[in-house]
Amino acid sequence: MANETKTHTLEVEPRELTRKANKQLRRQDILPGVVYGHNVEPANVQMSRREFENVYLRAGSTSLVDLKIGGDKSRKVFIHDVQRGATNHQLSHVDFMVVNLEEDITVSVPLVLTGESPLVESKEGMLIHQTEHLSVRALPMEIPPVIEVDISTLVELDQAIHVSDLDIPSNVQVLTPMDELIVKVTEMPMMHVEEEVEEAEEAEEAAEAAAEAEGAGEAEEGAETSEEEA
Repeated sequence: MANETKTHTLEVEPRELTRKANKQLRRQDILPGVVYGHNVEPANVQMSRREFENVYLRAGSTSLVDLKIGGDKSRKVFIHDVQRGATNHQLSHVDFMVVNLEEDITVSVPLVLTGESPLVESKEGMLIHQTEHLSVRALPMEIPPVIEVDISTLVELDQAIHVSDLDIPSNVQVLTPMDELIVKVTEMPMMHVEEEVEEAEEAEEAAEAAAEAEGAGEAEEGAETSEEEA
């Protein structure tokens, strides 16, 4: 699944580079950022936080964005890094990377689970999601925004999907090892717990029955002894 040349547009403005100014910008709901990469001098920029969030929600980090800085022509960029506050988790800074459309780049593409495993749906099994991203290399316009993983094929316990099982476009090179586990269906932990509880209850009942039988035997033996003495 290629990017199909679809891009998103975002307008930004040049920014004054001071720590105090950045704090003031954030109070005004303006997000500071930086632009760097192919054939450009690093530039400090600022943008509406809301407008950026709208674009980021649709583009993520694997879809190209047409970035317009002031009155300059737009540049093809990836949203390369997004920083958030340590306490409030609000957006605090963003990096845009200008790319050469004719050169391969390496990116991390998110894996999206689709469908439903019958065992998970019936609560007979539990899904273990081991790998959430793939490292791939391709031309910027050929990078898939996501890679889908159909888990409806997981119909047996301990059945798994590895990187080698995925349907990857031929123009995308996967750098993640082919034998890496993505998802697997395992037995529900509660099933083991219930079995152990049942076994413990059976053992307890057997012990109580044995104790009762032993007590009854001792009682009969005591009665016989009393009769003989009498």
